[in-house]
Amino acid sequence: MRRSPDAADDLVTDATAPPRGRGLAVAAIAVVAGVLVLYLVLISAESGNGVLQVGFVVLYFLVPIACLAGTLMLDSASARGIMGSGAAGFLLSFSVLAVFSVGYPLLIGAALTIAWVVRSRPERAGSSPIPTIAAFVVGAILPWSVLLA
Repeated sequence: MRRSPDAADDLVTDATAPPRGRGLAVAAIAVVAGVLVLYLVLISAESGNGVLQVGFVVLYFLVPIACLAGTLMLDSASARGIMGSGAAGFLLSFSVLAVFSVGYPLLIGAALTIAWVVRSRPERAGSSPIPTIAAFVVGAILPWSVLLA
């Protein structure tokens, strides 16, 4: 951080600084990827599971992993917030759907993602919160709509 010459008391953040809460996003990715591996082990232990079911489950896990990866790679703070909020809503909803198998570890991933969204909020101070809230709602509805369709 460097001091602004115009305001002696205000700190100006460096534009090249890494996004806030990177560790939380990485931890959430690790939890979701670990749960995916656990779920694949559980599926392989059972007989009679089709390739379509396994592919569907893997797709469900890859959506929040891709969103969380976007929080680490995107340049725009607003876009990172949208991706993180979408992942948080998706993981919360998905953990409810999977409560009888791997829902509780997914809930940990959702909590880490929500913590990341809250921690990175100061980066998005000038932008509207409506896209972030909308991404959370869409993320929460998506697992249910795909399941019911």
